[in-house]
Amino acid sequence: MIIAQLSDIHANGSKDRLERLDRVLAWLRPMRPDAIIVSGDLAEDDFADSYRAVLKRLRDMETLFRVVPGNVDDHGRLADVFGGEMGWTGTRPLHSSGVAGGALRLIGLDVTVPGQHHGDATPALDWLAEELQRDALPVLVFQHQHPFLCGIDGKDQNRCHGSEGLGAVLSQAGSRVLGITCGHVHRPMFARLGDIPASMAPSVTRASRLSLDGKASDIVDPPGLLLHHVQDGRLVSHVVMVGER
Repeated sequence: MIIAQLSDIHANGSKDRLERLDRVLAWLRPMRPDAIIVSGDLAEDDFADSYRAVLKRLRDMETLFRVVPGNVDDHGRLADVFGGEMGWTGTRPLHSSGVAGGALRLIGLDVTVPGQHHGDATPALDWLAEELQRDALPVLVFQHQHPFLCGIDGKDQNRCHGSEGLGAVLSQAGSRVLGITCGHVHRPMFARLGDIPASMAPSVTRASRLSLDGKASDIVDPPGLLLHHVQDGRLVSHVVMVGER
């Protein structure tokens, strides 16, 4: 089973942002993923039109898709445009849950905090615990802000708070939780949340410069995605960067 993860599209009404998304989806289409998840920051401006443009492209992929909001998303307009697809009846929280291929539960957490760039998982933990008890399927959890320290200069001040509680709830579900994945920092990376594998997808929009311990490279990556491959209860995540041809 293949789960494609896109993140940080940041559509804003410009041609460039949607062209980058189109390049990623063109690469992805032959892979025929069983589901697509979008881990937040779908748009940052011109919200209604931007969400409609992203929704049309996701529908055209003809597969299950699930989204969660990021810190720059407009919850009200996101709910207006995606509500019918997602089953949302309000504007906060915009959690997401669905089953891909009858074999994998995808749980999306809205960990955004109104008016802030950091996240907080604490308000979502009771809902998450209930979703984890819904069935005995393996689970992949996704959200926007990173629940682990990424180490990139200046980025961890905007991480997801409440990560200790989040890790505890996930651990209670045992080996059924294959991993938790996020976006937000515009770079691919891999870590752990307690005993749970954790990952971050590259961004569709411009990547963040990698800066560690005051040392940085000026090379900026092309748009990309993560491909999560689930087979025999094991998860392997592949980084795909989609450059110009």
